[in-house]
Amino acid sequence: MPTKYQGEIIIQRRDGTIYDLEKEGIKVINFDPPSANFQHTYNQIGKFGAELVDTQIQQMSIPLTFDVTARDNYDYELQRLKVLRIFSSTEPFYVINMRTPFLRWKVVADSFTYPRLGNFWKAKNVAINLVCYDGLAESTATTLDPFTFDGGTYGIGMGIPLDSTGYQFSNQNKFTILNPSIIPLLASERPVKVVFKGDAPNGLTIKNNTTGQEFKYLKQLTSSDEFKLIGLVPIVNGVQRLGNELSNREFLDYAIGNNDIEIIGSNNFTIQFITRFYY
Repeated sequence: MPTKYQGEIIIQRRDGTIYDLEKEGIKVINFDPPSANFQHTYNQIGKFGAELVDTQIQQMSIPLTFDVTARDNYDYELQRLKVLRIFSSTEPFYVINMRTPFLRWKVVADSFTYPRLGNFWKAKNVAINLVCYDGLAESTATTLDPFTFDGGTYGIGMGIPLDSTGYQFSNQNKFTILNPSIIPLLASERPVKVVFKGDAPNGLTIKNNTTGQEFKYLKQLTSSDEFKLIGLVPIVNGVQRLGNELSNREFLDYAIGNNDIEIIGSNNFTIQFITRFYY
């Protein structure tokens, strides 16, 4: 679950380290994420028009500009080293705008300069190009977090209704789950983790009647087993269970909007759908 921060722009490293840029003496001038970088492919069909063949979302560039003020020349160098550490891109990190604390961008930083003013104690207009290679922001919360708008987990504008039924169900063979993202959740790209615990003496079938897909696990499951479907991979009690004799080797995608789910083969179970959402 996201933590409440005090500043406006937060850098979150993947090890959990948090940098509040304002508290670090870094005055953000602008952070303005653009729209998704849609790339369209067309096919000319005549003299006077074309048809849209495909649309992809590619990496986006997010400009971040800030000033840094130091006490003296020595502190200037210490501040420079701190900035290099905060934006080190040996691995990706997250940037969060606290105006919308329920969204974060996974980014790496391009090479940047740290210009010194003539007074030698201020770095002004440091411009960093942050590359969000996923192409979209993601929710800071997952579907395991409570659906409230007062804790920074979810927010107005994410397309989640106040009466959302959530993503965990017990002994309910038909239900609807919502994908409020602007993209479908594909098993091959942004897989939803399905966790099932229950009795399925003749195997388990999970159907998404909205997409027309169904996954079948062909072996018995008991209430002491934990079954997971992560994208294309079924896992039972921590062991991958691949093979034609174990499943129909299908997968489940989730369309934008409501998805009508059906559980066949069990009447005594709990099931969870775990994911983030993308905007």
